[in-house]
Amino acid sequence: MMDLPISFDDALKEWDRFEEYLVQARYAVRDKKTGTPKEKDMTQVLMRISKQFKNPEVGKALIHGKIITATPFLMNGGNPYTRRAGYYSCYPLGDVEDSTDAIFDMERDLVSIFQHAGGGGIDVSNLRPKGTIVDQGQGLASGPVSFAKGFSHLSARISQGGKRRGALMIQANWDIKDVKEFITFKGDNPGKYTGCNVSLNVTDEKFWDDKDLLDTVAEYIWKSGDPGLLFTQKSLANTPVLAKHNPVFSNPCGEYLSTKDTACNLLTVCLPKCLDEDKGKYFDAVFEASRLAALAGNEILELGGFPSVERIKKNTLKFRPIGIGFTGLHHAMNHFDISYADEHEAPLFAKATQLALMLGSMQGSLDYAEFYKKSYKGKSLTPQEWNMEYVDKIDREAAAFIETDMPAKKSWQKRLDSIFSQLRELGGLYNSVTTSQAPTGSISQLMRVACTGVEPYFSMIQSRRVKDVDDSWKEFTLVPLEFYGYESEKLDWIAGQTAHEIEPFQQIRLLEACQSFNHTAVSKTINLPAHTTVEDIKKILHYARKSNLKGITMFRDSSIEGVLSDHGSKLAAADACDFCDLDVRSGSTFKFRGPAPLYITANKGNQGHVREVFLNTTKSGSTLHGMSEALGRVISVALQHDYRLVSKIARTLEDISSDGAWISRSLGRTFSIPAALAKVLDKAAENDKVDEDPQPYVEPSSYSSCPACGKLSLRRSGGCNSCISCGYSSC
Repeated sequence: MMDLPISFDDALKEWDRFEEYLVQARYAVRDKKTGTPKEKDMTQVLMRISKQFKNPEVGKALIHGKIITATPFLMNGGNPYTRRAGYYSCYPLGDVEDSTDAIFDMERDLVSIFQHAGGGGIDVSNLRPKGTIVDQGQGLASGPVSFAKGFSHLSARISQGGKRRGALMIQANWDIKDVKEFITFKGDNPGKYTGCNVSLNVTDEKFWDDKDLLDTVAEYIWKSGDPGLLFTQKSLANTPVLAKHNPVFSNPCGEYLSTKDTACNLLTVCLPKCLDEDKGKYFDAVFEASRLAALAGNEILELGGFPSVERIKKNTLKFRPIGIGFTGLHHAMNHFDISYADEHEAPLFAKATQLALMLGSMQGSLDYAEFYKKSYKGKSLTPQEWNMEYVDKIDREAAAFIETDMPAKKSWQKRLDSIFSQLRELGGLYNSVTTSQAPTGSISQLMRVACTGVEPYFSMIQSRRVKDVDDSWKEFTLVPLEFYGYESEKLDWIAGQTAHEIEPFQQIRLLEACQSFNHTAVSKTINLPAHTTVEDIKKILHYARKSNLKGITMFRDSSIEGVLSDHGSKLAAADACDFCDLDVRSGSTFKFRGPAPLYITANKGNQGHVREVFLNTTKSGSTLHGMSEALGRVISVALQHDYRLVSKIARTLEDISSDGAWISRSLGRTFSIPAALAKVLDKAAENDKVDEDPQPYVEPSSYSSCPACGKLSLRRSGGCNSCISCGYSSC
């Protein structure tokens, strides 16, 4: 049975303390002379921004926590002091033109965006390949990757509104000449290019026929989490935006794929605030909250808040994109006793939630046009032209889904008919898109939601150590508050649904369900356990290919950069082997019952030696979990230097005892986690080969360097780079 580590009152105090830290470090208005935060908690921030809206319904929904704006508006909305009043999260800037002037113009535009609390996305496909003759034969081009590296350093240097690092996506077509260098430049230089995410545009099915390229992609995803893949064909076919506007350019986290030079105007619906004992009333509440979020998003567009890049303001007001998403899906599933791991019920629930959200946001677009007429007398909005093939498709899909899977079918069909009838009469809605699913991150935590966005709970309990505004360090133990209303059996049930317990294919099923009624894309990093292999990743990529996803990103927990061999520089001798020989893996996982369930994995390399071990308990975030993970990492480093240490390590660990017992069906009883590991090492090494001494090697870090605290503790999480030490996030 799982026990919560602290009482409800203490858990509430921890969330209050964490909110106070987040608000004062990131969101509060500051005294213009001293820089001291003038706001202490989220209530004060929400009161400030709610006053910016003419519609009283919107202000009320914000104050009650049913909806929330994106971080830039929380920072800058109603801030009387800032001269960098950026209101939008992200800006796809599209193609970088092939000239020195254009490249440095793009850098200047990115600086302006970062200073206005936004992030950027650029595409370097059009830059001439490395080695191309330039200057009438007098010189050679340095290639797109050289400039990608410069853009990454720029993002890492320039802060977003002075409160967080810049965020940047660099994308490129899969068939550019320098594609191998583009795929590998981050993974081959761990910790050096942390200022960007990298994604490959899959523009043609021929991509999947290039086995060597696909192998390299899978290898470097395993190694570093990059590159992601963007399925641009699916983006073109599954959006209201007309193909002539080229809606294939991404923002930093991949959830907004749309026309270049438009601001990503994101808002989030809090699903836990929509919960009711009646599932039908829950979906109605999602519809209404989304409608209000669309009203809020449109009002923000009227307020301005653009960086000093005129084409961005012009295009954004021309297309009027808004992106309504949600947070707390796993929490909502728990409420209705639906397992995130259920292959049938979980995707159906996610799809129904997304349908309610999409229809609510579309209704909000229609309602805002009426509100605009009343508020701005003599003015009216012009409808955006929508892709009618897409309209017909989602109309059919929604009608079929309502008929088979929605409660209160008649009322939902009536809503659907009304919205799509008006849409066809107008030729579109008043926004080019109305839905998008962002990773949410800190936004969710401000709403006291522990399962951010569409994600399952990453762990049952979160431990955060962060650097406060006064340079002191604070630690927080964040327990989801809803857990205190659950019985122990339900907590154990949920523990089996955390991120590393859910198979990646199930995570894709959930994303695909949400994608069905999403106008842009779904940002979700598939979090993989450390023992995932390159072959596993290739299988996931092929599965994603067959899905409706517009993109996919994966992050293998505790990725060890530099371990895999470089396909571009394989050893010449057939019998040669580097020290860790982990380009091919095989291994076994052993489960132990005890005070905390324990899983131990031992992996062998292609030479048949034990080279790495992973220890995982279900009490993620606890001291026990941290120490177990640390033990596995340290021993893995030793085994990768010299596999012959395996027996010596086992003998060192086997006689350690504790106040508990761990039992494995195949390995028997032990009296400590180290002793359990000793048994696993002995079992795994039974048939180890003995050969020559391994070559010496200096092991690189498992993580990248954090730009905030400097520690080697930066990892990918939900499309962002997050520091597990100080709490820094690139998003």
